[in-house]
Amino acid sequence: MKTIDAIINRKSVRTYTGEMISDNDLNQILITAYASPVSMGKYDSLSLTVITSQDWLQRLDQNAQQIFNVSQSMLYGAPLFIIASTKLQGTPADNAAYSNAATIIENMNIEAVALGIGACHIWGVITALNQNKTLMKEMKLPEDQTPVAGLVLGKTNEKYEQRHIPMDRIKTQTLD
Repeated sequence: MKTIDAIINRKSVRTYTGEMISDNDLNQILITAYASPVSMGKYDSLSLTVITSQDWLQRLDQNAQQIFNVSQSMLYGAPLFIIASTKLQGTPADNAAYSNAATIIENMNIEAVALGIGACHIWGVITALNQNKTLMKEMKLPEDQTPVAGLVLGKTNEKYEQRHIPMDRIKTQTLD
């Protein structure tokens, strides 16, 4: 699949069969994370946590459900969750840190589409995790980093199909 097709076909997949993706596919997806551009080349300011343990997935989901007072799964039953964490300084420079994590997640998401694997950006579970320092410590997340973005992955029965992308979707200004 061409890159443009993966981008146009991308959607948030929210139903999963529960079946894990292959190690080869996971490695291919992780390569796209490692190939992502990172501001000032500060790759050591980022980390990824790959979660396949059903116990951890359930704990993260239950934490989010409790924080947001909802009953449905916020991980959609996906068998794999990748968390991107980064060093934040509490200054406008954090824009780069957030952008780095978002770029990494999007690169992995686009590769998942190209491989026909279900994927969805996850924000609520990350927000809830940041409110539970005990859970973060139990997960052994880097103490000097903050989880800022996530991606669930798994096999799905949903199909990626070409979408119509309106050219006026985002206001665009050209300066000549």
